[in-house]
Amino acid sequence: MLELITLLLFVAILLIFLFLKLPIAIALLINLFSFIAYLLKKSFSPQKILSMIYDGFKSCALMLFIFMLIGMITGIWRSCGTISYIIYHAVSFISPKYFYLGVFLFNSLISMLTGTSFGTCSTAGVISMSLGLTLGMNPYLTGGAIISGAFVGDRTSPMSTASLLIATITETDFYNNVKNMLKSGLIPFILTCLTFQLLNLKAQGSIASPDLSGIKADFSFNIILILPALLIIVLSLFKVPLKYNMLSSIICGIILAYFLQERDFSEIIRSLIFGYKDLNADKSINGGGIISMMGAILIVGISSSYFGIFKESDLLKEVKIFVNKIFDNFPPLITMEILSFFIACFSTNQTLSIMLTYEMSRNKVKEKDKLALNLSNSSLLTSVFVPWNISARIPVDTIGYPITVIYFSFYQYYIILINSLIDAYDHSRKKLSH
Repeated sequence: MLELITLLLFVAILLIFLFLKLPIAIALLINLFSFIAYLLKKSFSPQKILSMIYDGFKSCALMLFIFMLIGMITGIWRSCGTISYIIYHAVSFISPKYFYLGVFLFNSLISMLTGTSFGTCSTAGVISMSLGLTLGMNPYLTGGAIISGAFVGDRTSPMSTASLLIATITETDFYNNVKNMLKSGLIPFILTCLTFQLLNLKAQGSIASPDLSGIKADFSFNIILILPALLIIVLSLFKVPLKYNMLSSIICGIILAYFLQERDFSEIIRSLIFGYKDLNADKSINGGGIISMMGAILIVGISSSYFGIFKESDLLKEVKIFVNKIFDNFPPLITMEILSFFIACFSTNQTLSIMLTYEMSRNKVKEKDKLALNLSNSSLLTSVFVPWNISARIPVDTIGYPITVIYFSFYQYYIILINSLIDAYDHSRKKLSH
């Protein structure tokens, strides 16, 4: 009974903070204290409780460091001109004849380079939506193409913090996970391309050249500006540890910012910590820096402390018993997709959804690589279909359109559908063999 009360209180606090638009990190911190009170009531010693919290936090310590590196990359890539250069040239390939497809591919490219749906929507997404409105394209389909593209990298990019979280908690090889996600995402990616192009056949857009002068004005453009992004891709192919991969890209960006853009070291340091800021530059270029990642760092840092509590206490015992019965009767991926959707409804963020879905599933999906892939095809994506979850809310608010555009994000549908069919086939075959 005490477990149920604690969990209901957990949900209630999250929903209250969400409804009042208060910082989710504070709600998570309050819930941490409620969990501590539960453990004390269950006669856990203060030393044991601290050990649980430390073990959970320790499991994600590397990921929190990577978050800081990602913040530094997003700042220095803006400061040295990498983001501007790629956006400026990528947009020139988008025309009304294949607009939705172009927007999807454009945002997929940026998300693969940055690994974040939030960052993609705040750069390529803002430009894509502005361009779509200028051309008279359907804003719902434009928004769907943006969100679809943004989550290609959120799921699959070597820079993705969500993918890194999955690799960390499942104790699997990050680059092997990326390879598995690329393979399982190929058919859904092609189907998404075909869908957006088919929807484009009857689109009535007028040909116009968008004004991108604000993106280019603040930088000295040169093809070598793609080097920081290219380094990420090349070093990933050679399986260089992610932290060294990112540090190499940061150093490259610093060199380009200093010598090519002629920025002084104080500007570069500000970009790394506080992000790139220039009132004369296009607003889609400003941003990044460690500070931009503080919300995610706080959410993941506090949430990770739950991880040790969930593993070593009976807080989720009754829920696990119920979930195990579902696992016994349905294919594992489909079970995880349904489970993660309901978790996303009350967890309000992708991180908690991934962690809780893992905790509910880890004893039923024994193969770690399979568990990691299932998480990438369930909890990493299902959060976007919950309108009040920040995985959906922040990207949509960034591009400035109603939340209903999330239901035109076909990439997530196809990932879930195709992989669910494969999982259902494997499950039925195994049952017949037994």
